[in-house]
Amino acid sequence: MKQFLILISFLFVYYSTAGIEQAPPNFKVRDKQAVFVDFRRAQYNITFDVQNHRALVETKILFEQKQKGYPLFDLVNRPLSVTIHDKEVEVSLIKTPGDASKLRMIEKELPKGIHQVIIHSEIENGTRFSTNDRKPDWGNVSSGFFIRDLRDRMFLEKYLPTNYEYDQYRMEIDVKVTGTKRWHSLFTNGEKTKVSENHYRVRYPDFYTASSLYFHLVPINRFVRYYLTYPSIDGRDIPVTIYSNYRFYNYLAKKKAWKVMRELEADYGAYPHDQLIIYGTGLRGGMEHAGATETSIVSLGHELFHFYFAKGVHPANGNSGWLDEALASWRDKGYQTVDLPFYDSANLAAHNLYTRKTDKRSYEYGRSFMGYLDKQLKEIGKPGLKDFLRVFFAKRKLTTVTTEDFKSDLEEYAQMSFQADFFQYIYGGHMPPESGHKHVDHDHGGEENPHHPARTEAEMLSIL
Repeated sequence: MKQFLILISFLFVYYSTAGIEQAPPNFKVRDKQAVFVDFRRAQYNITFDVQNHRALVETKILFEQKQKGYPLFDLVNRPLSVTIHDKEVEVSLIKTPGDASKLRMIEKELPKGIHQVIIHSEIENGTRFSTNDRKPDWGNVSSGFFIRDLRDRMFLEKYLPTNYEYDQYRMEIDVKVTGTKRWHSLFTNGEKTKVSENHYRVRYPDFYTASSLYFHLVPINRFVRYYLTYPSIDGRDIPVTIYSNYRFYNYLAKKKAWKVMRELEADYGAYPHDQLIIYGTGLRGGMEHAGATETSIVSLGHELFHFYFAKGVHPANGNSGWLDEALASWRDKGYQTVDLPFYDSANLAAHNLYTRKTDKRSYEYGRSFMGYLDKQLKEIGKPGLKDFLRVFFAKRKLTTVTTEDFKSDLEEYAQMSFQADFFQYIYGGHMPPESGHKHVDHDHGGEENPHHPARTEAEMLSIL
């Protein structure tokens, strides 16, 4: 009966925009066939136990496996237990070919088909408990699932079990805060239902990936908050939440956000998300989620652009991450047109097939390349790259894309080949990794970008 219900649930969510075709190749580990899978739904039941200072998670994942083998997922912290079809199984931490990354392999061979895994784990990253010695029942917790894209394994896997970034799937969270009388607020980019002051249920859009979800749980008296609506060009009133430690920051953020939103909607079309969340951290730089950002005022425009390119059109892998940073940086510098890129050749998108992080040179090198593409389009009588981006966004909105998807759409728009340009300036004189040719290893060097600077763990904890 349980297997039948799982199958029915699978059929119900079959329409979800999965992207298993963009997964890296399966590979062998100790003569075992490790296989990437297609998540269909993940239910995360999270309990923040304030008295015992523990954040425990029960995760139920429904997934489809395309071939016989040992299924893969990822979670940075070691799982407490993993159960497949009512039987507890072992899980190994393995390296991908070429040591590009690590992930978890379930040590049970499964046939092709639909399966459910239950994972018990503990959240240790991005969480801080506080105790009130005079009032033991009035402790609190702050927890933020903040991500970074320039380092490996810094997406949702840092906090919850998830998949590689190619996978789009439905996520639901049930979060409870226990062991305290202190009420808590939840800032998150999903459809939120408040069950009680310390109990929330959230359903997220089916197109979300491991880099989409925004989750920030705080004591109810933390932060100055603005609750507003933005009038989109398509007639919607977009709910907007701006919060920080200072009312003046909120005022400046609102003023700048409205200006940038009008610009972006005019250039690329209606805002693609159901809400807008801006968290003013007090740190320099920022990071985008889907319709939510933790950011400085200086980086706010950069992050809002990413709501279109990065979290409106999602990179499918680390070799595609250069695209959105290149485009955002091109906008940051006023959409400049250049005759030629300033560099002779660079590998921004032909790294190991299993890499998850974005090449740090994507900002400066990618920006120059976009200016070069703009020049070429204008030379053949097209309005320019911005006009193509509007077409590209309309076609690819809410999907995951690769570098080759971008190139093929650009060639269709221009009716000319850009093969030689991508070969030289983006693939570093190598074939694209999807071609089946040997991948190219690289240290992803490059200078730090002010919009996405490296942050210490202490800095990440400071914004909780």
